[in-house]
Amino acid sequence: MISKKKGLFCSLMTDQSIIYFLGLFFILPFPAYALQSLADFLHHATQHNFDNREARATAVQREHEASQAWARLLPSVTAQADYIRNQYLGEAIIPTGAPAAGGALPTRNVIITPVDQRDASFTAALTLIDVAAWNNIGAAGANREAQKARAAATMLEVQKMVAQNYYQIIGAGAVGRAARRTLTAAQDNSRFIETRVNAGLAEELDLKRALAEVERDRQAIEDADYATTTLRRSLETLSGLVPEGDALDDSTALPMDDLRNEQPLAQWISVVDSLPSVRAASYDKRAAKLTAAASQSALYPTVSTQATERATDATGFGQSPSYAIEVLASWKLLDVSSFQASRAQRSIAEASSVRYDRARETAAQTLFDDWHHVSTQIEKSRAARSSLDASRLALSVAREKYASGKATLLDVVQAERDAFSAEVTDIQAEADLASARASLRLSAGHSLEAK
Repeated sequence: MISKKKGLFCSLMTDQSIIYFLGLFFILPFPAYALQSLADFLHHATQHNFDNREARATAVQREHEASQAWARLLPSVTAQADYIRNQYLGEAIIPTGAPAAGGALPTRNVIITPVDQRDASFTAALTLIDVAAWNNIGAAGANREAQKARAAATMLEVQKMVAQNYYQIIGAGAVGRAARRTLTAAQDNSRFIETRVNAGLAEELDLKRALAEVERDRQAIEDADYATTTLRRSLETLSGLVPEGDALDDSTALPMDDLRNEQPLAQWISVVDSLPSVRAASYDKRAAKLTAAASQSALYPTVSTQATERATDATGFGQSPSYAIEVLASWKLLDVSSFQASRAQRSIAEASSVRYDRARETAAQTLFDDWHHVSTQIEKSRAARSSLDASRLALSVAREKYASGKATLLDVVQAERDAFSAEVTDIQAEADLASARASLRLSAGHSLEAK
């Protein structure tokens, strides 16, 4: 009896312990996860971004097309087997030697066309001279290299979009945290004003203004949360990685930029010809020229050779098996269609040359704009920091004066608005500066993922 009670007691204690620990599990706060690093999103986008995946698939396609162009010049072997049912038997009796002593002529029965005819042949062919095919091989190789460069350019553009979204998320989160701090201060201020109003030391208008500031700060929080939510979704679409963390986590704050100037613009512009987008346009230009040359050389003579081994039961007067080797020379003396196609391809080559010049100029212009954008953002950040320090000092002074009766609540409200606006401006300036530096490096062909 005692053992049964003891067992029941232990069972109850076990159940109570489980409930206790489950209660602790749900009551204790969970650790807040910070937003992943920029490198995590860049690495994930390399594999999962739609543009990157499409560019890689197209590069594989161009690789196979280049191999196919080479394969057209390799030997080809063909095996063929035929069965023919003939209506009539074709045969002949032919002498096989001189008449015998008795005058009899030796003969042999020759099947020319059997009723059931069976043929088998093996043919090996090889192109010896084909200028058009050679040019097509060069064009396919240029298209392959162009797509590789284009895939690299696509990756840089994707990284640029990922970096911009990432810094905007951090900026929006920082604005949200600032708005929440301002809301807490505004709520404390409204309670303080309410106490003064109840004591007859402040007017009802002051309380109305304090409550309006609380609502304004709540609206700022909603705007920041909305921006953060939409930016997170955009970043997930770009990278394929779900952003973690929440808007209250300070661990993802932007590091303070040292406001250093970038290298001279001429050093950035000097790398234009090595950029993936420019290299892709250069390969496209080369491929277009080779394609035009291939179209023109379609009128040139071609030489090929062919060897055939044939076995048949319809030997006729020959023997089986037998082989034949031939050399074929072909030359189109007149083909108006090929001539017009050549002219069209030359026009395409000229257009491709223009696109190459445009790609170089566009790349140089992008570097020019990004470099000046960084310089501008450095000055904006410097000014924003100075304005933030001044506005915080002004808010502190306004609160002290209001507490001592030397200033109105309107002065405090205006100081709080100025301080919050200065903090938002500083956050945006820091985010824009980080994004501008990243954009400049990506425009210069430096992958951020390698860092």
